[in-house]
Amino acid sequence: MIDWQRFREQIDLNIFKSIFSESLAVGQEKVLIIGDYGVRNRVLSPILTNAYALAARELDLNYNVLMQNAKTRGDFADEVMINSLKRLPKRSIIVMNVSNRIGMLGSLGLSFRRFCRNNEHKFVTSSSLGSLANDSLRDVLNVLNVDYKRMNSKGEKIKRLLDSAREINVRTKIGTDITFDVTGSKSVVNAGNYAATGAGGNMPAGEVYIYPKLDKVEGTFYIDGSMRLKNKTHLVRSPVRIDVEGGEIVNVSSNYEGNLFKQTLEWAHRRAKRPQTIRKIAELGIGINPNAKIIGATIIDEKTIGTVHIANGSNSWFGGEIKSLVHLDHVIRNAIVKVDGRLLRV
Repeated sequence: MIDWQRFREQIDLNIFKSIFSESLAVGQEKVLIIGDYGVRNRVLSPILTNAYALAARELDLNYNVLMQNAKTRGDFADEVMINSLKRLPKRSIIVMNVSNRIGMLGSLGLSFRRFCRNNEHKFVTSSSLGSLANDSLRDVLNVLNVDYKRMNSKGEKIKRLLDSAREINVRTKIGTDITFDVTGSKSVVNAGNYAATGAGGNMPAGEVYIYPKLDKVEGTFYIDGSMRLKNKTHLVRSPVRIDVEGGEIVNVSSNYEGNLFKQTLEWAHRRAKRPQTIRKIAELGIGINPNAKIIGATIIDEKTIGTVHIANGSNSWFGGEIKSLVHLDHVIRNAIVKVDGRLLRV
């Protein structure tokens, strides 16, 4: 059972009302709020789900709430969840807060985002919340409580630079030196502006990301922030060295945390229909949320100003060529980013 009153006292419902009214520009749409019951006494998912529901009630929205047991990679969503999504009218709004992931959607397809696009649903998603202790609630609320218009303006400026770029280089003092060929690629701003029909993304928001040309990433990066593994985000204590050649991970350091990442890669290779895509570099992202900090949840860590994140696996859902079982984001602190040789200031 959740001691809801204890957490309710920490929550300012105006944060969630703002997400509905400003980020999602809710009108007469049907709103479906999805959550789960938490994992191992970690209950940020049901806490946030309750907060959104209370905000929706105070705004007098047309909303329903649907809960299921927490799902891990490979699990199916509950049948009642799948049927509720199937019955949702087109051009609705979905708010999802899950401890890990929603689960496979069966007849609705492999991708939640594609399902939303096909049905013109607006959506916001908060995943991997089970990585965080309940005491992290204040951090989560803080990173949600930002000036979205200002953050979006900053994101659009960075997007214009990246969209016209040919090459992006990332360096750090501990040894990262990696170059991405992004000629012709178009970046994505995730800054909480989901007002358009069919728009959606992560919440908390605050990043600009781009896919590199296939096989056109070279160099080395050190993961020293957080690392995404099979079913959790891992806060890194001893940096993990990753060597990349021809856009593919060719070596991972053999320290304890490097071996954790190798285990995830090996698991993915065994499960994948396209094992050759698991080690492909899929994304370079830049954090732009002024209230974010690295706390051990990818959805927040990757939004932190001063960080970049590099992902391996899939990128077809935002314009790239790679289809893969996984998309694993790894966060790098104190990054120096140069776009066509010029320093990028965030």
